[in-house]
Amino acid sequence: MVTDFISFFLFVSSIFLYVRRASAGRIWFSLLLFFLTLYVILNLVLIGSNYFTGDGITDAVLYTVTSSLKGAGLTKYILPFAGLVVALVVIVSLLVWCLKKRRASNSSWVYSVCAVMLAVFSVGSTQAFQNISRLVKTQISGDTADFDTYYKVPQKVIKGKKPNLVYIFGESLERTYFDEQTFPGLTTELSKHKDASIDFTGTRQVPGTGYTIAGMVASLCGIPLFAPFDGNASSALSTFYPENVCLGDVLKGAGYQNYFYQGAELAFAGKGTFLKSHGFDNLYGYNELRSTVKDPSYKNDWGWYDDTLLDEAYKKFVELSKAGQPFSLFALTVDTHHPDGFISRGCTKKEYLVNNKDNRSLSAVACSQQLVAAFIDKIKASGYYDNTIIVVSSDHLAMNNTAYSMLTKKNRKDLFFVMDGRNRRPS
Repeated sequence: MVTDFISFFLFVSSIFLYVRRASAGRIWFSLLLFFLTLYVILNLVLIGSNYFTGDGITDAVLYTVTSSLKGAGLTKYILPFAGLVVALVVIVSLLVWCLKKRRASNSSWVYSVCAVMLAVFSVGSTQAFQNISRLVKTQISGDTADFDTYYKVPQKVIKGKKPNLVYIFGESLERTYFDEQTFPGLTTELSKHKDASIDFTGTRQVPGTGYTIAGMVASLCGIPLFAPFDGNASSALSTFYPENVCLGDVLKGAGYQNYFYQGAELAFAGKGTFLKSHGFDNLYGYNELRSTVKDPSYKNDWGWYDDTLLDEAYKKFVELSKAGQPFSLFALTVDTHHPDGFISRGCTKKEYLVNNKDNRSLSAVACSQQLVAAFIDKIKASGYYDNTIIVVSSDHLAMNNTAYSMLTKKNRKDLFFVMDGRNRRPS
C-alpha cells in the first residue's frame, strides 16, 4: 500500500513538474508520455490480473498469456477486459490533453529531465513492475544447482497386484471449503468419503503449482511447472518434461491403460500435449465427448458441466472394469472455476447462502462436491470397487472468486485423500 502511494505520488509529480516548469520539445513530451502510459498499462494489467488470480501478476498469468487460449472459457472476462481497454484509452487521452496544456514559466530542460525521471521511478515502484521483475528474475536466473540433489527419478515399476486407479482433480476444490466452522454444510456429501479415507491434511501449495496445468504436473510428476519466459510457456511441456518420469509413465510401463476426462478442450494450457507425452493414450475433452453426451446443447463457458463429465467417466469406468485389464481413469472437474463457477442441473444443492445472500462460488462448490460424491458412491456400489483405488485432489488453491475474502483468512491447504477399495470392511 505504501509503495502504491509513493508510485502514484511520483506519477502525479512528474505531470505537475512538466506542465509547470519543463521546457518545450517533442522528445521530452514523447518520453514522458511513454513512461506515464507504461505506468497506466502496468496498473491496469495488475487490476486485470488481480481479478483473475486475487494475488497480482503471478506465474499463472505469465503461463496463460504465453500459451494458447484455445478452449478457454473467457465469456465472463470479456466485460472486465473491455472496461480496462476503455479506461486505458480515456486515461491516455487525458494525459495527452494535460501535457499539451503545458504553461511553464522559467522553463528549463533540467525540469524536463526531472519530470521524465520521476515518471521512470513511478513505473519502477509499481507493484506490477515488481511482480513482473520477480517472475523474470526467477525464469532467467538458471539457479537449479540443487535440483538434481533433491529430484529422484521414479522407477517404472509397480510391484504386486495392480488395482485400478480413479483419480479426480476437483477444480480449485481446496481443503478450506471443508471447514465446517467457516462453511457449515457446504461439503456434507464429499466429507463423508473424506472422513473415511486416508486423508493427507498437510498438503500445501508451493510456487509453480498454483494453476491447473501446474497443479497437474506437480501431482503427476512430483515437480512444479517451470514455465520458461520465452514467449511460449507451453514449450516446457514439449522439451523439459519428456525427460522426466511421471505417474502416467509408471502406470503405462506397468501395463495400465491411462484415460483422462475433462469438460473443457484439451488444447487449453497444453494439457493434451503434456498428458500424451506421459503415458496417456486415451484423452477425452469437450470435442471428443461431443458425440457421446446426452445433450450437446447443455454446456457452460468452458465445456461440459460436471454432471455430464462424471456420467461419461462412470460409463468408461464400468466398461474398463468389465474388460479386466488394469487401467487408470483421471477426471478434471470445471464447475468450481473462478470467478463464480457454474451450477450443474444434476445436483440438488444449487444454492449456498452467506449472510442470507446466494454466494455463487460456494453454490458451485456445494453442487460439484455433491456430484463427485455421487460418482464415488456409484463406483463403490458397482461391484468393481474391491479392485479400485480412488484419489480425490484439488488441482490448486482457489483463485479470486466470490468466496476469496473468506478463504484468504484461513490457513489454506490443498485437498488430497485416498480410498482403497481393497481394504474396505465387508458389510
